[in-house]
Amino acid sequence: MIVASPTIRHPENGALRSGDVGIGAVYGPAMISPDRIDAVVFDMGGVFAVPAPGPVSELVGAAGVEIELDDAAARLAHYAGVAALTGALVDGEVRETDPAVWDAYDRAYFGSAGLAGEALGTAVVARHAARISGDSAAIWSHVLVENREAFARISERRPTAIVTNNNGTAEQQCLDMKICQLGAGPLPQVAAIVDSTVIGIAKPDPAIFSPALDALGTDAGRTLYVGDTVHTDVRGATAAGMPVVQLDPFDFHDSHDHWRLPDVVALAEHLA
Repeated sequence: MIVASPTIRHPENGALRSGDVGIGAVYGPAMISPDRIDAVVFDMGGVFAVPAPGPVSELVGAAGVEIELDDAAARLAHYAGVAALTGALVDGEVRETDPAVWDAYDRAYFGSAGLAGEALGTAVVARHAARISGDSAAIWSHVLVENREAFARISERRPTAIVTNNNGTAEQQCLDMKICQLGAGPLPQVAAIVDSTVIGIAKPDPAIFSPALDALGTDAGRTLYVGDTVHTDVRGATAAGMPVVQLDPFDFHDSHDHWRLPDVVALAEHLA
């Protein structure tokens, strides 16, 4: 069995990143002042949840590859995969419906966890098969509790909404992961939960943000979007005229000039 190391390399430049050392709050020229933010819209994957270690290990284990992921390794692996997606941008437009895009993510994900050679190839094929068959919904279930709790604090101060490329079950996922809900209840109330499959529009198409902006009643230029990817989140929100912050807890996007923060906790502190 391969036990994932808490230290991985940057998917593009090979620089080491540690699971014990994040980047702290990243503030710079692209930072948006709190008094210019009237509402906040959140992505789901990579913001509130990442692929769960157990289901991922079971999936590749069924294909004959044994790997053990803990919480730290699972987080690192996801953001390494996101950085690989960003790297794919150099080859042109990136669409999440393109299997080759997720091949880059999966290779970085499993590579960061210590797989190589035939084992890496087998794991990538197994993950791709699950994604194509639709059997991967349970994988995106490892809740980033600190981000969920910080979101609740933000929701007490500003109206919020969800816009996500998802499989049609985003509203139920928000309930299951105790993130938020539509209407009154025990969870933070959001103005809208916009699911790409439900409305037939996916990021980076800027039109996906319109239902959330309409529900919030705020101007795009004063509504912050929070995501974890460049190819869908940063590009999509920017095209919609919205300010955007990328969650980049291991500084994989240090060569980019848009606003980045390590987590929702840092955003809550900024907006307080």
